[in-house]
Amino acid sequence: MTQNRKVCLFLSLKWKLLIGVMLMMICVGGVLGSFANRELTQQQQQQLQQQQRALSGALQDSIHSAVDKAVRVSHQIGMLAPTGDDGQFQLSALATLLQRRWHDIQLYWDVSAIGVYTAQPVVQGDEPLVSVGSRPDSGDVPALSRIDGDSGPKWQFVCREVCRLQVLIPTLIGGQMYQMLVETGLTDILAGVRSNEELEFVVLGRKQQSSQQPFFWGRELFSISDRQLTLSVLQLAAVRWQWSELQSGNQVFNLDDKAWALWAYPLDIANPSGPVLVVMSDVSLWYQALSAFQRNMLGILLSALLLVGAAVVLLAWSPIMRLERHARILPLLAQADFNGVKRATPRVKGSIVDEVDNVDMATLDVTDKLEHLQQEVVSHTQELERLAMLDMLTGLPNKPMLTHELNKAIACVGRLHEQVALMFLDLDEFRRINDTLGHNEGDELLKIVATRLGDSVRSMDTVFRQGGDEFLILLRGIEQEQEIPRVIHKIFAALQQPIMLKSHKLIITTSIGIAFCRDPAMDADELVKHAELAMYQAKSAGRSNYRVFSYEMLHQAHNRMMIEQDIGEAITDNQLSLYLQPIIDMTKGELRGFEALIRWFHPQRGLIMPGDFIPDIEHSDAIIAVGNYVLKQGMELLTRLQQAGGNDLYLAVNLSAKHYLAPGLKAYIVELLDKYPVRPESLLLEVTEESVIEQVDMAMTVMAELKQLGVRIAIDDFGTGYSSLSYLKQLPFDVLKIDRCFTQGVLDNGVDTHIVTTVIELAHNLEREVVAEGIETDAQEDFMREAGCELGQGYLYSRPISEEQVMRTLTSPHFSRIWPKAENYQQMGKLG
Repeated sequence: MTQNRKVCLFLSLKWKLLIGVMLMMICVGGVLGSFANRELTQQQQQQLQQQQRALSGALQDSIHSAVDKAVRVSHQIGMLAPTGDDGQFQLSALATLLQRRWHDIQLYWDVSAIGVYTAQPVVQGDEPLVSVGSRPDSGDVPALSRIDGDSGPKWQFVCREVCRLQVLIPTLIGGQMYQMLVETGLTDILAGVRSNEELEFVVLGRKQQSSQQPFFWGRELFSISDRQLTLSVLQLAAVRWQWSELQSGNQVFNLDDKAWALWAYPLDIANPSGPVLVVMSDVSLWYQALSAFQRNMLGILLSALLLVGAAVVLLAWSPIMRLERHARILPLLAQADFNGVKRATPRVKGSIVDEVDNVDMATLDVTDKLEHLQQEVVSHTQELERLAMLDMLTGLPNKPMLTHELNKAIACVGRLHEQVALMFLDLDEFRRINDTLGHNEGDELLKIVATRLGDSVRSMDTVFRQGGDEFLILLRGIEQEQEIPRVIHKIFAALQQPIMLKSHKLIITTSIGIAFCRDPAMDADELVKHAELAMYQAKSAGRSNYRVFSYEMLHQAHNRMMIEQDIGEAITDNQLSLYLQPIIDMTKGELRGFEALIRWFHPQRGLIMPGDFIPDIEHSDAIIAVGNYVLKQGMELLTRLQQAGGNDLYLAVNLSAKHYLAPGLKAYIVELLDKYPVRPESLLLEVTEESVIEQVDMAMTVMAELKQLGVRIAIDDFGTGYSSLSYLKQLPFDVLKIDRCFTQGVLDNGVDTHIVTTVIELAHNLEREVVAEGIETDAQEDFMREAGCELGQGYLYSRPISEEQVMRTLTSPHFSRIWPKAENYQQMGKLG
């Protein structure tokens, strides 16, 4: 042991945190630089947005100015219109005047064409009454005339060889109303928009499918300023950007060390596919300033990093070297080289120590204690290893040993053998034996089973006890899967030999699950889970069975878990809906009621039919929650159905065996009957024949209690179980439902035919009503009706449909209780 530690002055190493402060300064500098860079970028974006809005406003103002100018031109021409000798206005005189003065008009008013039309809307083929200058296209003026608006001027941009503004103005000439077309170029408009020389303009025509001219975003190029500079930028922008990106604004394009901002402005706001003005602005100076700022910030950060690195070397060199020495010393402790640790760790001799010196002293203390404890650890190691790997009761290898051996066997797959197999055994009815004979006798039974299992396997195989009555057998060197049944047969035969415990002769059986491993990368725990899952499948099939794992079992297990986890949320979120299948009086064709059938609209998996989730919850308490939900929703639905179709309609609701025999069912139904304004006999509770016969005494008691409430009871799926006629006579039910499997075969004049007629006769003798399920054809309906069956349901009348579809039928003015048969019901039956 080390000597008593003397009192020393302590000097903290916290001053070394100055390095951290410097690092924080660098981080703060980086954050500030990033913030400044972001501010510059945002400022540029704001300036671009302001420039874009200013250009948009200037463009609209310039267009409106050009339109106002055209209006003034039309009014002045109207005032200058000459009159004849008789004082009446003549169009020919106006035409002569315009032709004679056309050069002056162009020079003064800067117009390219003037035309006069009648006051009526211009249609295709109408020629101007008076026309000077370039003639517009035959479809331009009719299109302009059709533009919606008040009696004021109408205008549009037209691009043919060049782009022009056409304005159609109602004008009073010689006391009569005409329409005057004034056409002008874009020069004045663009001159009013261009505020500085950094802006370049491109005029593109309306969007077309094809053209012989240069095309940009499906539009023809009509005009471009500084063509040599901007055409290459426009070409690359058209290749790299979509038109929608250009319309969004604030798009910056880099070309030859220059940055350009591009905006697109429709010349006609009401027609987005018409001609557009593309404005290009040189923003290179902004980007150069931003790049210079980034370079300066990077230089500052690099300089700070170099300074901090130098400070770290100067201030932390000695502590780092001493800690590195400890990194070399600590592995010696793991190797139990205690003398090497003592030689490499210096004794503290000075009067001033720091944290690293404290670590040196603590290392020496730990070394002494570990050296003292090593002998005790070694003395107990072998005993602990033996106890850790063996089961104390049976002497078999235990679960940790199983994991160890499984990992070794799996690693050899593909090298020493092609596959290994794992058997998971669970003794049948072991808990009953334990409870009856006592735990001591149960332990003795486990010892006997362990011995017999060891005698039943091959020499290369290993038997493990996982705990309780669960055993696992690792089978190595499996060349063919046919070898497994021989081992299983030996196990069954060995366990079925009588065992004497306390004068009791016991025959032991077991359920076995088998999983194969053919992949050396497989996890041992995963293989155990597969075998266990197969064992549960075997146990569910009955005693003394075995099953081989398949991934379908895993999928079913995951599906059951998902169903159990999600069903509560499905009830809370109203994901469960009731669909209705009508029940018809076959003698009259009238509607008598509906059967409520549940559907689950899962938010991720979509529609889940009841057959895909009810079997997974029918043995848990979740089935009661689902059943109560269906009863409540069914009573609400029945209330609405009777309001729409009459109070004599009834609703049939299916109950599971667990829900039917649950203690709180009667009280819940009483609560529902008090809450909703429906007669008790309007509610028909359907229970399967099998669920009734399994516990017939309790079933009769529950039926009697429910009958006291006034509700009716139906025996569903009759004929599929093994009910006794004596029990059937005693049950207080009201309706007997013939299963669809018998309905489908009634026309074959075979066994199903005789069963159906016998069941109907039996029900009538008991004064019960009969419902035939699964009626899909007229012939089946005719047979059931002639056999005396009162009611029927099936695809002949309708598949299960939503409440909305039912309500549309019930509230139809043509509905008179005669339910319409479904169209294409035979095909529906095949799809059902």
